[in-house]
Amino acid sequence: MKKIEIRTKSRNYKVIIGNDIISKFSLELNEIEGKKLFIIDENVFLLHKSKLKDFLDKSNAVIKFIFHSTEKNKSLSAVKNIYDTLVENRFSRNDSIIAIGGGIVGDVSGFAAATYMRGINFFQIPTTLLSMVDSSVGGKTGVNYSNLKNIIGSFYQPQKVYVDTSFLSTLPYPEIVSGSGEIFKYAFLSDEKNYKFIREELRKVLTQNYFDENLIACCIELKASVVESDEQEKTGLRKILNLGHTFAHAFESSLNFRIKHGEAVIAGIFASLIVSEKTGLISNNDLNKYITDFYYLPLSKKIISADYNEIIKFMKTDKKSVSGKINLVLVKKPGEIFIDFQVNERVIKFALKKLYEIIRTV
Repeated sequence: MKKIEIRTKSRNYKVIIGNDIISKFSLELNEIEGKKLFIIDENVFLLHKSKLKDFLDKSNAVIKFIFHSTEKNKSLSAVKNIYDTLVENRFSRNDSIIAIGGGIVGDVSGFAAATYMRGINFFQIPTTLLSMVDSSVGGKTGVNYSNLKNIIGSFYQPQKVYVDTSFLSTLPYPEIVSGSGEIFKYAFLSDEKNYKFIREELRKVLTQNYFDENLIACCIELKASVVESDEQEKTGLRKILNLGHTFAHAFESSLNFRIKHGEAVIAGIFASLIVSEKTGLISNNDLNKYITDFYYLPLSKKIISADYNEIIKFMKTDKKSVSGKINLVLVKKPGEIFIDFQVNERVIKFALKKLYEIIRTV
């Protein structure tokens, strides 16, 4: 079992990582006063019913809310349903929401917790690879609106996060690929040693279905170091966590969310590397090295059906863009990242054309 302490201006909290550790959490919950609303992904509940039933039975004052996790359901109407449950059961500021599921469950539950009575207790039990390595930590919560990804949200840190790796035993391959997209991002956020470690461990995830706690801890520690320095993206440092995401969110929106977030991130990082080469930040040899090093990452062929102009339209509405100008996070080398790098539509179209050529050959 590993413990990581995260210290932010708004709250300090622990991330506990281990196999089959939620039994420890049930004991902790028994000591916490007040009502508890468990928001549980419906697939996770079906796949781990006996385990979760035992967990819920050991936790007192339980109210269960089964959530259908889709990007379409990551909405204000879903948050309203949670509010209705909280109001009907007379939840107060001393009560708690516990999210059990992937990134969508965590984002929606966290936003409800942040805004109900201006904030109630919030705990996370991430069950997907993506939520374990990324979305459960850092305090970003939110929903989609008008086909725009995460356009409404807040920063709200959890009380504690329990990363129980036993949930990964039933994770479908597309979800493993999705989680790999966020891990891919972390390869560029530290140094060459970290780059090599993540390259090799991520390959084992995809080719051997092997999940090393050290890899999960490495990603969380990297994110924690950024979040602790720039909790709400005030200084700009936290923007490095958006590597590939301006492209990714535009892919998701233009395809009406028919691809998973992590799939879009994989393609978005490759596109950002192409832009890095086009703008002179990296050499053609560097670009070829990065593409070769991560050859094993699947690229969704759905992406090539997305129209260039539609993608650019969504990129201009991204939260990181200003006055319709496209700002990207780009790479010079592992550990040297450029934020708010402004590029024109011609460069974006060049990157998309080259990305589509790569996708067609894999």
